[in-house]
Parts: sequence; C-alpha cells; structure tokens
Amino acid sequence: MKIAAFFDVDNVLVAGQTQQLMIFHFFRKRKIKFEKIPLLLRISLWFLLYKIGVVSEGFGLMEEGYKLVKGLRVQEFNDLLYNFFKSEVKPRIYPQALEKINFHKKQGHEIVLVSKSNKNLVDIIKNYLQLSFSIATELEVENEILTGKIKGDIVHGEKKLDAIKKLIPEKKWNLKESYAYGDHYSDLPLLRAVKHACVVNPDRKLKKEAEKNGWPIFYWQLKT
Repeated sequence: MKIAAFFDVDNVLVAGQTQQLMIFHFFRKRKIKFEKIPLLLRISLWFLLYKIGVVSEGFGLMEEGYKLVKGLRVQEFNDLLYNFFKSEVKPRIYPQALEKINFHKKQGHEIVLVSKSNKNLVDIIKNYLQLSFSIATELEVENEILTGKIKGDIVHGEKKLDAIKKLIPEKKWNLKESYAYGDHYSDLPLLRAVKHACVVNPDRKLKKEAEKNGWPIFYWQLKT
C-alpha cells in the first residue's frame, strides 16, 4: 500500500477560487455574453460566502455556471484554460505549497490533487507540477463540444472521499497512513479519514475543528 498526499486546489495550492477566476477570465476574453453578467455576480457572491463558511452547498449555481461555456469545442476550451493558467493561476500558486509538494516527492509519497474545480484545469496544474494523478469535477462532452453540464458528481465534501475510496483498489493508497490538505470545513470527511490532516488558510469552522483535533494549521501567502 502507498502513502498519498491529497491536496485541495482552491486556497490550498492556489490563492483564490479557480472557477470564479476562470469565469471572469473567459468573460474578459469575450467567450461569455454580457447578458450573463447577473449570473456572474451571483456566482461571485456564492464563492465569497462559501470561502467564509456561510454556505456549504449551492452547487446548482455552480452547475449553472458551466452553462456559460456551453458550445465551446474541447480544444478551444483547453487552449483558453492553458492561457488562463499561465496568466492567472501559475502566479497564484503558493510557494509554501510547492515546498510541501517537494517534501512529499522526496518521501516517495504519491501526490494527488483533489478538487471541485473542473478536471481540464486541474490536469493542467497537475502536469505543470509533474504530479501523477488528479481527481476533479468532469464536464460532459458530446462530439468534442461542451454540453454545459457536469458529468457525474461535483467533487466536494463526502464526494471527495468517495472518489478516493473508489480508486483505492487500483491505486493502492493507504488512507490510514496518508496526508490531506484542506481549507474548508466541507473537507472534514477526507481530513478525518487520513492519519495526517493538515489545514491551510482555514475558514472559521475548520479552524475550530483543527484546534480541537490538534491538526497543524498553516497560513500560506503569496510572495509580495
């Protein structure tokens, strides 16, 4: 059995909510129409409330957000995502997260990105960091065109842990010896399932839980 290190992406590896940043990037590139501005604002408000721990659900709104890219060809979508990664995501990667990733690489641990963000983007991040595997929300595709729908479940909360457990027979991960890094109290199912729970830039509820359990709390920042 292998020891794994499971990293959330938003606010753990990358400063900010990648889905929110992506949608506004696409809007600036004129891939989203002006009449969708009210939806953009609703999504931004939800992400803010999610980050501070006021809401944990609302994924119908997240699903609604992916209708904004309906009709894009997969190749065009991936090209846009790669440019978005270079211009807006890469500069937001926490240097402290890179240090932790290098630590786990030296220990021979398998590093896995686990995120509610879309898998196309998460895989770009995974490949840049030269990691072996990612688990993220998949988008539905028909005839190489995005349908605007999500395929399967949003990888969030219990669904993160469920997705990991489904892969254990294939990947041979030993959760009881593994690490997990999370920032939101919805990450608790995964954090409780591993031996080494690590909390990064936590919301109020997760901070309280981490203090109760004696989990290390990290406050990572970008270099100024």
